[in-house]
Amino acid sequence: MTYSQLDLPLGGTLYIAELPSDVAPSLSTYRSLTHQLLDEVVPRDTPWELKHLPSGAPYLISPDHDYSISISHSGSYVALAFCEGQYGIGVDLQIASDKLARIAPRFMSPAELAHYHQLLTAEESQAAREWLYTVWGLKEAAYKAYPPKVQRHLATNYIVSPHDAPVSTSWSSDKGSDSITRYTICADEGDDRPTLLTGYRLRSITTAPYHLTYVLDSGGAVLPAE
Repeated sequence: MTYSQLDLPLGGTLYIAELPSDVAPSLSTYRSLTHQLLDEVVPRDTPWELKHLPSGAPYLISPDHDYSISISHSGSYVALAFCEGQYGIGVDLQIASDKLARIAPRFMSPAELAHYHQLLTAEESQAAREWLYTVWGLKEAAYKAYPPKVQRHLATNYIVSPHDAPVSTSWSSDKGSDSITRYTICADEGDDRPTLLTGYRLRSITTAPYHLTYVLDSGGAVLPAE
């Protein structure tokens, strides 16, 4: 099978695989592709077993390695991110559709939603669409990397800041470099000390068939330099 590979900022590796053109997307085909991908990328001499928590969150059992793992799928693509160590990791992949615009008030904070409407009013539809998918993707990835300990709402539990400076990186299957964008996500537990998570927009629906974001929670550990 063929797949793209990216060494992620702050540690970890991300893989993207595509279903064969004659295979229809479904939960069973996503699972099959995920297992094929794991067979390819996990070291040959490392036994592993993919399990799921009651919540549906995946985890990888291996006697030799301590892996954190996150999986996302949409359209014909599967994204698989994992790293070693006690880090929370989250990835979200989304094919463009009309759904997100309809449910924006359900996951955007008032400030995030106001910025979205300002872009629409200014007829900056591409920027508005990119912001919509970026907020959704970062919050979905943050939820996987750092699920809240309190029952809150995506619109209020995670707040996405304006982006920081671009970071240069390169996919192993590509000839050139991509510029990815770093964000800070504030994970609010309802107390006075919210947790700050680092997230990245890796691919945008304005330049690719899918929108891809990634979040890593180090739990205060010291991570490799970028």
